[in-house]
Amino acid sequence: MSEYPFLFSSNLIGTSVIQVTATDADDSNYGNSARIVYSILQGQPYFSVDPDTGIIKTALPDMSRENREQYQVVIQAKDMGGQMGGLSGTTTVNITLTDVNDNPPRFLQSMKHLII
Repeated sequence: MSEYPFLFSSNLIGTSVIQVTATDADDSNYGNSARIVYSILQGQPYFSVDPDTGIIKTALPDMSRENREQYQVVIQAKDMGGQMGGLSGTTTVNITLTDVNDNPPRFLQSMKHLII
């Protein structure tokens, strides 16, 4: 298992976060032995992974550091095109949301009365 620490800020669904890449030393000319498929084992519903490219994307809108700052995503890479009997490996991506200027200043009271 390896780890990818990552800082990130976005509030749009489908924003690419990072790409993980696994390799397989089997002969790619022989069937699906070396064909890798990615899946997400931990981190849903916040993130998704493209099964062919390993690109991790946001899956929910309005992800904000004020609500939750840290996420741990576990990605599995499985050979044989993900078929039964394929071998697999995992990696962990620790994602920290950075703050963006998305909250305006607010007054506690909208009006004050003062007599002088």
